[in-house]
Formats: sequence, structure tokens, C-alpha cells
Amino acid sequence: IHFYKRVISMMTSSLSGCLVRAITRRPVVIRSVPSLSVASFSTSAGNSSAQDKLAVAKSERQMSSAMKMYLKRKREHDMFISRERAEFDVGKEHLASMMGLEASTLTQEQIDQSIEYLFPSGLAPEAKPVMKPPEEIFPKQKDAEFDLEGRPFHSFFYTLKPNFNQAIFSLRDHIDGVTVFGDRLQRQGKGPDPEQILNASKLADSRWVTHEEVSKLCLETVTETEHKEFMVVLERLVGLPFSYRVKDDIFRWRVKEGISASQQEFIPPQFDERGRAWVEVEGRRKTATATVKLSKPGTGLLEITHRDYPGLVYDITYFFALKDRHQLLFPLQFTKMLGLVDIKVEVGGSGPSSQAGAIRYAMAMGLRSFVDKDVIGDMKLVGLLTQDIRARERKKPGKVSARKSYTWKRR
Repeated sequence: IHFYKRVISMMTSSLSGCLVRAITRRPVVIRSVPSLSVASFSTSAGNSSAQDKLAVAKSERQMSSAMKMYLKRKREHDMFISRERAEFDVGKEHLASMMGLEASTLTQEQIDQSIEYLFPSGLAPEAKPVMKPPEEIFPKQKDAEFDLEGRPFHSFFYTLKPNFNQAIFSLRDHIDGVTVFGDRLQRQGKGPDPEQILNASKLADSRWVTHEEVSKLCLETVTETEHKEFMVVLERLVGLPFSYRVKDDIFRWRVKEGISASQQEFIPPQFDERGRAWVEVEGRRKTATATVKLSKPGTGLLEITHRDYPGLVYDITYFFALKDRHQLLFPLQFTKMLGLVDIKVEVGGSGPSSQAGAIRYAMAMGLRSFVDKDVIGDMKLVGLLTQDIRARERKKPGKVSARKSYTWKRR
């Protein structure tokens, strides 16, 4: 029998006052009305639940308004993520049944391949559909930074950016620790392990986090100046010979490049009327542009023409300085293609140094079509496949040039 408030007036004569008060607080199911033990148990349960509610209400009254707002937002965010996770799991099962796969063992890589197969590939990257866990799509929320009484948890709370300042502090602490460790081993006549040193080959397939990525990792707004200071600390730590001792903390701030040098999409060669394979690549350096056409098999022919004077054809003597000539020969010597390909170059803009850099980059990108994947990876390590994006710095007001100042005179 279910008793509610609307039937209390009918039962007051047969039930005790304690039981009436217990029924008034919450619905109670009574199987045997005459039993006094059930009535006493219901009364104690009602009293305990009322005490719990009073304790919760008292704690909420003592809680600060900021903590109340945080708990409300956190509760809403957790409910939203749980709903999105449930929808993701349902969609994962449907996708697995469509592709004939097992939903329990379906990996994110298989999901991406299935989405790419099912949807058209001609869409822009921003318009292509994705299916990822909600934790990767929606931004994370910061945990509570203070307790119920308002005391902060983080030791760097009063710096306004505790996570970012904690990261810089730990990196500088690593610098001191690694330096002391290196000095102690140096006094003992020992050096770093050459196989573990963080050199260019160990860092070739990754890059430092950008300004936006640092803000996302720290869940805080980081300025450009703070990001530059952060990069200076990281570079200083990596430059130490024993920095591999804190390799995990260093690589936390490095991002794997999506496509390695050996996986980059090279230009498929075309064939001329003589059956020779050829590719054409454009390279840039400052304001210079170079269009390089490589043909294989060849005899090592090199023809260079200027865009403004197409009637004049030069060989490597187009460049007077030896350093510029070495720029052109380096990709051919490194890939062992010297004398095996014919090269035709059309160049223009800027000066000879920039033109040589543009030709070198275009030549290296074109040679990828004629070498093995292992050689492409080695070319990436030595910097042949990295474009030089430096440009001339603009002149500043009140200065002779970008940095140079006027000569100071007393009078």
C-alpha cells in the first residue's frame, strides 16, 4: 500500500504521530500496518535522510559563490560529455556493422579510414566529416582550483596562470638538475651517452608546440611573449648534453608531424616523347622564384635562364660565388644523382644567393620522385626538404635599417 500526503488525514487515528511525520516527509511502502517494527524503521530512515539533507544544505551555505558556479558548470559539462560519449558509442557500433568490423576492437585509425571511404573526398578539409571521441573534440575544463573554504590547491594559484608557470618552473628546475649532474660526471672524466643525446636526428620528426597549442595544453590564455620565453627555456634545456635524462618532460611539448619525410606525397613523374621521366617543381626563397625541370635518364646537363632574358642560356657559371654553386650541387651529390639527370632552370627575382636557395629547394623536392624512401628520410634530416622561410626584416622608424641605429653624437 502506497501512502502519500493526500491520504494522511485518513490514517492519523490508527497510526502513531511518529509514523505520520515520517510518511509526511517521504513516500513509504508498508506491507503490514499493525507491525510496530516497520513503523519504527521508517521513522529512523526518515530522520537520517533529513539529517543528510541538512548537512548538504549547511555545506552549500558555507560554500563560496565561485565554488557553487564551478560545481554547476562542471556538473553540466559532465552530463554533456556523457551524452556525447553514449552517442559516439552508438555511432561506432553502426559504423562497425556497415564496414563489417568488430565494434569492440574498432580503432580510431579504422574509424578515420571508414569515414574517408564512405564520404566524398573532394570536400575542403574544414568541411570533411570527422568521428572522434567527445573528449578530443570539445575543450577540457579546468579542475577546481580551491576547496570549499576558498583555499587554493595549486602552489602557483596567485600567479593567475598556475599551469603555465608550473611548467616553466619545472623546466628551469630540470636545467639546474641536469647542469649539476653533468658537472659532477665531467669531474669524474665521464661524458654523455652518444646514442641518447637529443640531436637533430632525434628531433627531426617532431616540432615545438605553437602558441595556440600551449594555451590548449595549459587550459590558460598564454601571450606571444610568454610563448617565446617558454621556447627559449625549452631550447636551453635541449642544448644541454645530458638533457635526455628528462626526455619525457621535453617531448611533452613537442608534436609529431602528421606526415614524415618518407610519407610526403611526391610528384608522380610524367614521360616525354622520348620515354624519359620528368618532373617540374617551383621553389621560392625571399622574393626569388625558380622553376626546375628534372629529366631522367640524363647526362648531367644543367641549363639556367633568367626570366627577364630567356634568350641567354648559362650553365653553373651563372653563379659567380662558389657558395652558390655548392648550393646547386649539394642535392645531386647527396642523392648520388650527379650526372644521371638533366636539369633546366628558369629563375628570377631577388639576388644570386636567394636564387640559389630557391633552385636548391626545388631541385631537392623534384629528386624525391627518383630516389628511395630511405634516401628521402636522410634528405629530411640534412634539411634539403625544409624550405627557408626567412625574409628581409623591414626598416624601423628612427633607425638606419631594421636594427642599425644612427651614430650617437654629443652635439
